[in-house]
Amino acid sequence: MKLGLIGYGKLGKEIERVAVERGWEIAFKQNSNSTTHDIQGSLVDVVIHAATPATLVQDVRLWAELKKPIVIGTTGWYNEIAEVKSLAEKNDIGIIYASNFSIGVQIFFRLLKQAGTMIDKFPDYDAFIREAHHKEKLDAPSGTALQAGAILLDSIKRKKELLTQQTSGKIRPEQLQVSSVRAGAIVGEHAVTIDSPADAIEIRHTAKNRGGFAAGALLAAEWIQGKRGLFTMEDVLADLFKG
Repeated sequence: MKLGLIGYGKLGKEIERVAVERGWEIAFKQNSNSTTHDIQGSLVDVVIHAATPATLVQDVRLWAELKKPIVIGTTGWYNEIAEVKSLAEKNDIGIIYASNFSIGVQIFFRLLKQAGTMIDKFPDYDAFIREAHHKEKLDAPSGTALQAGAILLDSIKRKKELLTQQTSGKIRPEQLQVSSVRAGAIVGEHAVTIDSPADAIEIRHTAKNRGGFAAGALLAAEWIQGKRGLFTMEDVLADLFKG
């Protein structure tokens, strides 16, 4: 399979490394110096976007018009999701996105859903989210933390609102706090603590390197072949666990 990479930073390089190990061909690498001529002249089977959210829609539009399926690993663009969905439908291609393509993170999400459903029955238990990433990460909270929050809001009915800004005082019972740290070279840490007067439970995912993301993105790139419309990594996992 021939792969096109949009974004060739640390993550793009890791996707390339894992792809080459698995026998994929890197047919195109797009960075800030690439031109439209370069892009139109490339022959790829699928494109993985791991670049800045500022160029996401224009990048998707260009590749969608070339009828290439797209895997979006970039975060911080979700206010434009309707336009991306429209581009997939208009150009009759498949686009898949995730806040985090790591299989471990997807398992983490499923554990959170189950835990949230259980603690919904016990009002003494509260929940909060902490995440940490390297100092160069552009968005905060991370897309992964926001998705974890959305899962908990959906499963813990007494929680109605994510609190993502720093607070210096009491929060309301219906708020679920998400705190972020940006420092050093942390690849990615996400933890949900479920706390009560009697005890505490923690569900944590720690990325040791970017290899897990790369492997999951390639799995998504294989899965999206021949699909039409906008999908998430949850659709891939549903297929894997089907039956």
